[in-house]
Amino acid sequence: MGSAIGVIVGAAVGAFGFVVMRNPMKLCLLAPGQEGYYQRAVLDRWQRLSLRILGVLVSLFGLVIFSASLGGWLKLRALSVVSDGLLLELGLVFISAWVLGLILTIVQAIRGELFDWFRIWKQGILLGPIDVYPPITPRMQKESRAFTLGFCVLVSIAVCVGAFRS
Repeated sequence: MGSAIGVIVGAAVGAFGFVVMRNPMKLCLLAPGQEGYYQRAVLDRWQRLSLRILGVLVSLFGLVIFSASLGGWLKLRALSVVSDGLLLELGLVFISAWVLGLILTIVQAIRGELFDWFRIWKQGILLGPIDVYPPITPRMQKESRAFTLGFCVLVSIAVCVGAFRS
């Protein structure tokens, strides 16, 4: 029973992370009424990339739960190895994101924008959504394809290693 719940939760978390990676604007589903803030965040390239990385982290976390639960449920060692590989990749992506966040924090501190997030958050809520056409620019589409391709490569590496190690 616990494995079945783990499979369902892992699949849901992994799918939500994948959707956020493809379209960071979907994060506003978690915070109704803050569409304006998220829209402004998505229009800024560095914040959009950070949100996409968050989607990759959430999706990898969900896939780790999914593969570990499914491996325990079906008693397949290969899925356990895949889960370990995904966990390793999750750690590497997390450390990379943390270093990128540290660099961006230093850049914001130098520009004097470090503690400006609260004003921007409040302003985004008060002003509401922006009427932008097209809502998804060609640059956003290229980023989405690049992140999807990179994510599929990461997952494929873990699956191939799991298939060959067991």
